[in-house]
Amino acid sequence: MLRKYGEARLPRYTSYPTAPRFSQAVSADTYQGWLNDLPSGDPVSLYLHIPFCRSMCWYCGCHTTISRKDQPILDYLDALREEIRIVADRAPKGLQVGEVHFGGGTPTIIEPAEFASLMELLRQRFEFTAAASIAIEIDPRTLTADMAKALGAAGVGRASLGVQSFDPVVQKAVNRIQSEEQTAEAVDNLRRHGVARINFDL
Repeated sequence: MLRKYGEARLPRYTSYPTAPRFSQAVSADTYQGWLNDLPSGDPVSLYLHIPFCRSMCWYCGCHTTISRKDQPILDYLDALREEIRIVADRAPKGLQVGEVHFGGGTPTIIEPAEFASLMELLRQRFEFTAAASIAIEIDPRTLTADMAKALGAAGVGRASLGVQSFDPVVQKAVNRIQSEEQTAEAVDNLRRHGVARINFDL
C-alpha cells in the first residue's frame, strides 16, 4: 500500500463533494434544482464552514485562512448569514433540520455573541426537529469559558476537539503546541455547560 500510494497526490475526503468535482457546470440553477429535489419528509443536515485560524497546523489539509485580524472573519460571517437566508428562502417549505455541524478552520474563532446570533438565525429560518443534533469542531488552545457557555446555551451537544498528539516532539513537528492541561480545561468547560458528547482527533 505504501509503495503504491505513499507518494501519490490523492484527494482528501474531508468534504463532499470533493474539490475535483467542483466546476463551472454547477450553476445557481443547478443548486436550486438540488434544493427543490429535497424530500420534505426527511430531515436534512446543515454544515457551516468557518475557514479561519489564528495559526497554521502543518498537517492540516482543510480549507482555512490564517487571520490575526477580526475584520475578514466578520465580513465572512456577513456573507454566511446572507447564504443562510438565500438557502432558507429557496428550500422546500416545511423542510426540517436534524443536524447542524460547524467545521473549519476553527469555528470557535468567532465571538460567543456571534455564534449565538448565527444559531438564532438558523432557528428563525429553518425548522429544527425536536431531537436536532448540533456539533462543533474546537481547538482547545483558543476555547474560552465564555464560548463554552455560549455553545451550551445554543444547544450544542457534541464537540470534536483537535488534539493530534501530546508528544512534544510531534507537537513541535506539526506546529501545534498544546498541553494536556489546556485540553482538560476545555473538556471541563464544555461539560460544565452541557456539551456532554466529546471526541478527540488523534
